[in-house]
Amino acid sequence: MMLYIDLSIAHLCENNNINPAEEVNELCVETSDGTFKTLWSMNILPKWKLFLWKLLHNGIATKVNLGRRGIQLSVMCDLCGAAEEDIQHLFRFCVIAQQVWSSGTLGIHSELNETMSFKEWFLFYIRLFQRQDGKNSPRCTYFISTIWGLWLARNNRIFRNEATTVSVVFAFIKIGLDQHGILQPQVRPFVRHLHPPEGNITFPPGFFRVILAGVEDQGPISTIVIDGSWHKNTKNAGMGWFLENQHIPNDRILGGAQAGTSESALQTEVLACLLSLRWASQAGIGRVTILSDSHRLVELLHSDATMDIQLIWTLAEIRRTGKTFNWCCINKVDRDRVQDAHDLAKAASTYLLSFSNFPFSFSCL
Repeated sequence: MMLYIDLSIAHLCENNNINPAEEVNELCVETSDGTFKTLWSMNILPKWKLFLWKLLHNGIATKVNLGRRGIQLSVMCDLCGAAEEDIQHLFRFCVIAQQVWSSGTLGIHSELNETMSFKEWFLFYIRLFQRQDGKNSPRCTYFISTIWGLWLARNNRIFRNEATTVSVVFAFIKIGLDQHGILQPQVRPFVRHLHPPEGNITFPPGFFRVILAGVEDQGPISTIVIDGSWHKNTKNAGMGWFLENQHIPNDRILGGAQAGTSESALQTEVLACLLSLRWASQAGIGRVTILSDSHRLVELLHSDATMDIQLIWTLAEIRRTGKTFNWCCINKVDRDRVQDAHDLAKAASTYLLSFSNFPFSFSCL
């Protein structure tokens, strides 16, 4: 059984009491007079605004559009060769696009809700992210940068005959995010201090932690050990987790592993934490402590001042999911303590292994 980070439109609507037709119609009213107020007011790169304006008018030079203009060429997608290259296929249904969306920070399954037009699909997510995060939602920035990255990777393939892989698209996404970040006001975290805060405080092993929910001494607690494995060259990532101290046959692990792609070792560790919490919730565990060897993960969960756009949403999801437990705590432990979880994560990143095993029954609530 594979555990997916599912942010399909149906899933989002159910969890946020949203009517997708109403959300799209509200934005379409804004765009019907040609002003694109939502688009123009967004704090994004000017070239992104122009590109999106043309994209939402179906005015970019996809092969299908070029064919309609009388240009003689094959209209099949150069990335997958499976369908005609229109905007729906290129940015949603192409196998490369699907892999980029599902393995990226937002975890969107772009192939779902196929009856929605591209404009409806795009405007739905922009509206949703702005509604939840505010006008300058970092998720909107990542969403738009992903579309831009897919377009650049496609052009790289057609005009330079260079291979297009998920890693190539992620590289273009990162370039776009870096360019966007250069234009943003620089945050000066120590302006309000007479001198910078002291460096990291050293905690005894097991004492550096963040409590997300509950009171510790109100019942038995289940312990889940997690770790991530990341390959810098390929961007392949693996997340592994297991339930500690369970009396089960030696050939069966209560826990899971998932393969994917990631931009950093830290992002991989953060994803492992989120996946383990979702697994614990599905397993019916009510009181859980997560053991990780990442000091930075615990540090980020202590603070709301995260600057890395690729971590903001995942950290917010960890906090939100953690609050659904009667007790939830993330503990920093020594590297040796997470070795078995690391072995799972390494197998996932190396062999693209994914699995999820649950207890037959669980009474530790």
